[in-house]
This record gives sequence, C-alpha cells and structure tokens, in this order.
Amino acid sequence: MKRLTLVSVAVAAAVLAAPALANKATEPGSIYVGPRIGLFGTDSDRRVIEKNQLQSFDGGFDTPFAGIEAGYQFTPEWGYRIYYDYLRSKLEFTNDTSTGSAYGVDVLYNFTPKFYGSVGINATEFSDIKTSFLRVGAGYREFINNDWAFTVEGAVQQSEKNLTEFMVMTSLRYYFGGTTASTYTKPEQEPAPAPTPTTVAPVVVDSDGDGVPDNRDKCPNTRAGYKVDADGCVVYENETITRELVVTFALESAEVSADQREDVRNTAEFLKEYPQLDVVIEGHTDNTGPASYNQLLSERRAKAVGDLLVNEYGIAASRVTTKGYGETRPKYSNETRENREKNRRIEAAMSVTKQVPVKE
Repeated sequence: MKRLTLVSVAVAAAVLAAPALANKATEPGSIYVGPRIGLFGTDSDRRVIEKNQLQSFDGGFDTPFAGIEAGYQFTPEWGYRIYYDYLRSKLEFTNDTSTGSAYGVDVLYNFTPKFYGSVGINATEFSDIKTSFLRVGAGYREFINNDWAFTVEGAVQQSEKNLTEFMVMTSLRYYFGGTTASTYTKPEQEPAPAPTPTTVAPVVVDSDGDGVPDNRDKCPNTRAGYKVDADGCVVYENETITRELVVTFALESAEVSADQREDVRNTAEFLKEYPQLDVVIEGHTDNTGPASYNQLLSERRAKAVGDLLVNEYGIAASRVTTKGYGETRPKYSNETRENREKNRRIEAAMSVTKQVPVKE
C-alpha cells in the first residue's frame, strides 16, 4: 500500500506545479460519458473457484475488458468519474475462464488540456470474491472535434492483501454542458525558491516492531507474532481444510438417526462458512436383497441427508447433489454383519484451500 501512497504524493506534487487551460475537458460543469475497452493484468496470487476447483491467473495482461464511464468537471483542474468494467479472464493451466467486474470512482486532475492523472478506489470481483483496491493512473486525451475525444490510459491498483494489478485502456468520450471561462490566472511574479534545508541524519524508526524500519516498511502496523518478509508484510501460506461426512443407516432404512444429525448440522455450518463450495452426497447399501431394490434405497438415503441440509439447515438446493450407487461400491467386505452395517451409508467429501498468516 505504501508504494501507491508514494505515487499519490508524486501526482499531488505535479498537481501543484502545472496549470490547467480551458477547453471542453477543463470547463467547469462539463459532463462526459462513453465506452472504454482495454486489458487488465491480474495478480498471479489471486485465486478463484471455477467448476468447484481452486484456480489461479497467468499474472500478465490476461484479461480483456469492456465498460462505460461518466465524469463531471467541477473546476478547470479537478473532476471526478465513475465507471463499470466487465472482465473475462483465461485461467492458468486450464482452458477455463472466469468472468468478473470492476467498478469504482476516481478523482482526476488536469495537468494540461491533454494530460491528466487519477487517484481512486474500486471493487474488483471474480468468482463472487470481491476485493477493494486503491488505483493510481495517468492518461492522454485528444479531441476529435469540439465534443468528442479519445483517451489512452494506464493504471496500477493495490489491495490491502498485497495484490498488485495493472490496467491499460482506451476510451471514447462525448462532452456536453460546461462554461468556457477559465479560473487560472498567471501569477505576476514567480515565488522565490525555498531555502535549501540543512541535511540531518535520518532516525531509524520501526513503529510496529517487526524488524523492518518504517522507511522500508510497505505494510505498517503489522500485528505482532507473525512472520514478515523484507518489505515488512505478513507472509502467507496455503492451508487446505477438508470436511468429510459419513452417515450409517439401519437395515432397509433411509432415516437419519438422531445421534447422527449433529454431523449433518456441522457439515451445513462448513458449507455456510465457504459459500463457494458445492456438495455431492453419495448413497450406498450392503448386498442384502435385490440389486434393483438396493439402488433405489441408496438414492433414498442420499436424498434424506440432502433434504436435511436444505430444509432444516438452510443450504441452497442448487448447492446439493445426491447420487445412489446401490451395492456396487462397498467400502468393506460384505462377508460379516459388522461390515454390512458399515456399508449401509452415505458419504460426502469437501475441501477448500485458503491463505493463512505464518506465525513466528
């Protein structure tokens, strides 16, 4: 986040140094609207779940986008805009794609009638995972006639979770409204240069005590007890969390016993904690009785557990799939009574990978 802060300081310094001249882009009260297209560079550390699998991005300019923007100029120098972009990205290692969106608001400053800078915030979303960013950019504007202009722009955005992403784009804008008056007045005399400050030896300060001095710390206020990298940012590692559900049934029964409902409820809580996951419930029987009867019984057992998740524990029906395999997939040999009791069951397995901070 600190590197974007430094870029913001540079933009602010240029703002103070450069006057803006009057035209359609700098007239107070002018409004513009228009389409935009470009390429978005997703961070290779970004993760999404597509087709019930955890996947990643290539990390280059792998995501074309199209969108619309609208802006308002409230002084010759200052204005703001809002925008919405639709994103479509090819995922790494597979032929799958992930669609998303980015929308936000920027404050713009005109250095000249053609060159401008921007600072703003946005929300970028893939696979129902939304991340907030601070975005800084710069652009070039060229008027085709009095009302129409095209732009070329580049930007970089940074999240609190240390995702860094890039964007290049072009847009076509239609301007209307506004006045032709300029509020810029050339100063009669250039201000005297500021005196050269006396060089003072810097004081090394480590405010958050993570071992990285503030002048190099890109992640200030790091919580104590966690491992940090050379930039003072917490180190993360992948952790896979797995949940299994096994429910056994009485002979020729598809009723979930009271003492096993707690396991079903715990599975529902796991699914609520990770809403990106779906669950497949597989029903089984022992080899007692005809195979056709056992097939129907296995389907009833899987549906009984599925109905509990949906009707009693609030899991969306679209996330729950039930299947029956009859007696075709015994987990244990059916030669003993104890093994046949174990084979009268349903099974479901779920897993999700997330990033967790590494403790010292």
